[in-house]
Formats: sequence, C-alpha cells, structure tokens
Amino acid sequence: MMKSVMTMMVVLLVSLPTQAELLQILHTNDIHSYFDHTDHEEDRGGFANLKTVMDREEAMAYEDGVETLRVDAGDFMEGTIFYMADYGRKSFDMHNMMGYDIAVVGNHDYLMGTDDLNSIVGDVNPEFAYLGANVKVDKRFKHIQKHMIPYKMVNHNGIKVAFLGLTTNDLLYSWRLYDGKIEKPVKVAKKWAKKLKEEMGADVVIAVTHIGFSKDKKLAKKVPEIDLIIGGHSHDALFEPYWQKSKGGKRIPIVQAGHHAEYLGKLLLDVTKKGLEIKNYELVPVHTQANPDRDIAEFVEESMDKVNQIFGEDNLNHFVAQSYISPDNEKGKSMWSHFTADAMREAVDCQISIQQENMSGPNFPIGEINRFKIFQAHPRWFDFSDRDGWHVYRAQVNGFVLQAVFRAVMNLGLPLNISGITFDWWKTPWGSYWVKKIRINGKRINPFKKYTIALPEGIVRGGYGISPLVGLLLQKSHKTPVTVVKAIEDKLVREKGVGDDYIEFSNQMNLKSLGNPIDRVTFEGRER
Repeated sequence: MMKSVMTMMVVLLVSLPTQAELLQILHTNDIHSYFDHTDHEEDRGGFANLKTVMDREEAMAYEDGVETLRVDAGDFMEGTIFYMADYGRKSFDMHNMMGYDIAVVGNHDYLMGTDDLNSIVGDVNPEFAYLGANVKVDKRFKHIQKHMIPYKMVNHNGIKVAFLGLTTNDLLYSWRLYDGKIEKPVKVAKKWAKKLKEEMGADVVIAVTHIGFSKDKKLAKKVPEIDLIIGGHSHDALFEPYWQKSKGGKRIPIVQAGHHAEYLGKLLLDVTKKGLEIKNYELVPVHTQANPDRDIAEFVEESMDKVNQIFGEDNLNHFVAQSYISPDNEKGKSMWSHFTADAMREAVDCQISIQQENMSGPNFPIGEINRFKIFQAHPRWFDFSDRDGWHVYRAQVNGFVLQAVFRAVMNLGLPLNISGITFDWWKTPWGSYWVKKIRINGKRINPFKKYTIALPEGIVRGGYGISPLVGLLLQKSHKTPVTVVKAIEDKLVREKGVGDDYIEFSNQMNLKSLGNPIDRVTFEGRER
C-alpha cells in the first residue's frame, strides 16, 4: 500500500509543470561614450535619459515581482571626446553609476593599450561583473586579472543563470591588447558553456558577446549549450529576436540593441531548470525625458569640464566653418570619410590617400562646425598622450600593390575611401568587378614606380600590429606632425565649409553605395 502511494506521489510530481521564474534583462551595446546624445539628435539617447528609462522599466517590473538585471554588450569607451575625460575613467565611472550588473569588454574598450586599461580598472574598481572569457593577459596586469572574469553566475530563486562574456578576436583590434591575447570566441564558448552546465550546475547559459551579429549566428550554430545571445559590435537594432538553429535542432535567440543608446533592449524571460522562454521582447526608444536623471546629468557636465581642462573650452568652441550636410543624408558618412581622405592627402602633400569609413563614424558635423564637432566626427585615440588623436602617416607604395588593393576593394566591397585616383571599371556577367586603366594625376599607374600615400594612424599602426610584413608594403612609413583633425580643420577653412554636393556619391570606392551599376562607369576621384 505504502509503495503504491509513493508511486502515485512520484507520478504527480513528475507530471506537474516545471516551476518558472520571470527575469527581466535590460541591455545596451556600443554606446561609445555618447554621454549627452546620439548622432545629430539632441533629443535622443544620452545617459541621463537612458538611466531614467532603465529605472522606470525596472520599477514597473519590481511591482510585478520580477527581478531585473542590467547588461551591456561592450564598446562603452572610445567613440566621442567624452572618452578623454579623466583619460577613460569617466566612461567606467558612468557605467558604475548606471547600475549595470554585467558588461563584456569590447574592442574599443582596450584601444588605449593593456597598461592604461590595467590602470583604469585599478583606479575605478568596476562595480559590475566585467566579462572576458577569451581574454588572456600577462600576470603583471593584476587589476585586469582581478576584475575581468569569464562568467557571472546569478542565482535567481534557485535557478542558476550563467552569463558568459566573449569579445572579438579580430586582428584589426586585438594587437592593442599587448602582452596578452584574445582566443577564438567559439572555441572558448564550447569549453565554458559545457563546463558551466555539466560541472557547475548552470540551468541557463546566456552569452554576452561583442563579436557581431553574423558571428553570433555562427556561435549559436556551433554551441548548443547556449540558451540566449545578447550581442554587440555590429550595431544592429534587432526589433525582434533572431532565432538560429543549432546542433540537434535547438533554436537559440539572438538580440541586439543598435548603438549610441538610441534604444534600450528589454527582455522578459521565463527561466526554468530546463532552460528559458522569451515571454516578451522589445527595443524601447530612448528620448529626452521630462525628468532626465539629475545625478547622471550633473556627471555629464562634470565630464565636460574635464574635457575642457584637457583641450581648453575656448579652443573647442573655436568656429571653423559651416557644414551644409543634411543630417538625414544616408550617404553623409561616406561623403565625410572621403572628405577626410582628401584632407589627409592634401595636408602631407601625397599623391593618394586611403581612409576607412568606420574610422570616422556617423557623427559627421552639421551646421556650424567648431573644433569640438571635428573631434566628435573623428574621435580616435590610441595613446592618451596623443591628446589630439591619430596622426597622418606618410609612406611610399609600389604601383603593383596599389593595383592589387583597388581590385580587391572592388571585388570584396571593402568600405574604403580613396583620394587622388581615377580608373575604369565594369561589372562582369558573373557578378565580379573588373578594374583597368588606374590613373594617378591623369597618368596610368606604373607597377614599378613608387607613389606617396597618406594614411590614418589606425591603418598603419594596426597593420604593423597585425604583421611586420606590412613594412614591406609601406616603405619609408613615418608619423607626420599633422593630426587627422588638424588636416580636416585646415581643409574646411580652405573650402569655406562642406556640403552635400562635395562629391558624387555614386563614385565612392564603396560597393555599398554603388547600387546597380550600368555596363561601364568611370570613377572620378576628387583631385585638387
């Protein structure tokens, strides 16, 4: 009799639904020290507004008995002049004040170099779990070793939720983490996700990544132990979860919240011993609030004071020229990047120059341009000692190298802007692009001749950081005393401003802006 009763009790217990626990996750990514507002929109973004939205969403969830975690998927450092306030420390302080529980390191979060990052982390003492499972540094960087951890285990009403942090190992950036290395995210994820579930008792594994949407999809395919990916790096605003099928047919959701605090991601999860279910997901727009957080607003003003101490308030407010670029011009970013390429070439008297679009970013100046806006349009620093940002480098390149570069650019669709060159090209029936008659100053390029080329510091130092073989391509390379922002300012003064008609966009060396070309097109580079 007793045995029958026990059997019935077991059957009843097994048949009962698994106890679920609701958990809210508020997430951001790629804020890039946009302390005050996002690109060209003073009523959107900004940390004071973001904090108000975060607090509101958390309070509403609390009334329903739902716990909230605040998560950031990386790149909260370099990206605007506010990054220079206290040399990176204010950006870390801001993250502490925002109440983040968890953040993964992004590639723009260590561009100051391992030594400075170690000092910053030691001075600021992050109050959030700072994740980087695939980041390895020498033991002499004791502050990084102390504060940067592989994962954070959260016990949510008896359910163990593990947050695993992964960052990009792209060579374009990882060279700045000297005396260390960044391992392949998928390889590390396989090891840790399995360990977290099989050895450490995690019921749910959430990957907080800074590897980009396309690589998030590959991660989900190869690591079925992951239950959810909160991503960053590619600046994608995913208005609904993207479901990626993994090994064994498991569907893993991927979310990402755009960039520059334009949106706050809001996830409502049912977490159980068997995994998770998304009950609701949305991207909440961050607009100017009736009551922006006062403490954060004061901190933004304090940070601006620190910026003024470094650069000089009068210096930053110095009027340079007028911009007639339309703020809603989708091709403004490409146009501004080409303007920058022209400015560098002219500043150091080279025959050609190359600029990478993402090195300028989308915050091109509109309206009255002062020096503050120029910094915001080219907010790039490696070493804090180089107060005025990247310098222009001058080098010599053999003609056959240039020919190879241009053909690669056309066929790979690389977002490069090239100044000082014209050439003919057309699309083949097979979808590839054929380039011929490359000309410099109206003359066909000579494969055996050396040409002078201007490059931003990021391309040159990044190239050397990736491989010393770059020295064979860039001969007699040297750092000029001219900074990129100075080159831009001087050109703005000469041109008496800049507008939408600066260059014909369809002629950009950027396949993303070429559209559907006709049979034959001549690229008309802007030569002055």
